[in-house]
Amino acid sequence: MFRIILIRLLLKLLQIPDIGKIKEKKIDVWFWTIRPQQGFEDYITKRDREILQKMGTGVSQAEYIGLLHQRIELGLLLSEAKQGYARIEKSRKDKIEALRKLQEKRQPPVKPEVKTEPKKDENTNNEKG
Repeated sequence: MFRIILIRLLLKLLQIPDIGKIKEKKIDVWFWTIRPQQGFEDYITKRDREILQKMGTGVSQAEYIGLLHQRIELGLLLSEAKQGYARIEKSRKDKIEALRKLQEKRQPPVKPEVKTEPKKDENTNNEKG
């Protein structure tokens, strides 16, 4: 009984606040910086080819499964990079739109000036006569 109470007490003391969101945001920012770079795409393509070449050389079943898992992880990395990039881009667009709306609220809309042509004087005659 004392052991269970001690374990529960230790677990409560060791509870770490939820830092998943912080890390997730940092990871998304990292993906946002590397995703558009050509080097990232080249690495994914190069690594995928290397794995496929190893798989085609007649490796054992255990090695084949390990290589298959590596290929799946590579695909997941690319997928997560695309999703992280999209989340940051959406967030940026939302913030820009919110700032644009706030700016519109602060400044009254400017009415376009209507240009009027000067009235022609009917009494003036250019004809000589």
